[in-house]
Amino acid sequence: MEEESWITHEEYLASAELFRSAFPAFAAEVARVEAMRGKLNEFQLSRAVTMAADSVEILGWNSRRTVLAIFDVYVELYRGEGREAADRWVEATFGAGLLLASGGRQEQADPGLLARLAAVEEEIRGREAELLELYRELTRLKAEASGTQPPDGLRGRGEDDGELAAAGSKP
Repeated sequence: MEEESWITHEEYLASAELFRSAFPAFAAEVARVEAMRGKLNEFQLSRAVTMAADSVEILGWNSRRTVLAIFDVYVELYRGEGREAADRWVEATFGAGLLLASGGRQEQADPGLLARLAAVEEEIRGREAELLELYRELTRLKAEASGTQPPDGLRGRGEDDGELAAAGSKP
């Protein structure tokens, strides 16, 4: 039996905003894969949804579930009626995904632009990870210099209690 879920209007609006934020990364991945291989298969669609959901900060489980449910509707439309129909649904429902071209007619956002947008977002995530590693190293070195123990989550690799005890330090 499927679990029935009720969300407030405010939660839905917040989830819809998260979806609008995540949709460009999703559309870029769909455009990139379609340009190389044609219509996406189940795995490729799932991967694009996961990448898009991970591209925005979703604060709670209910919001994540709602955003993923919205993507599920898109995926069903994509499989059944094609990308154009799914994109029209996104535009009509959330006002996302389509851009006004000169002359006032609507057309799909440039796949190259969307792919570059996704690449830049991925680069930012990679650099954020590097900065986090540097911050952990800095915190560990400061703690070492002051003779204190860094918090567990900021210990360097290989510094478990056994290695510290073997080195003559107290954990």
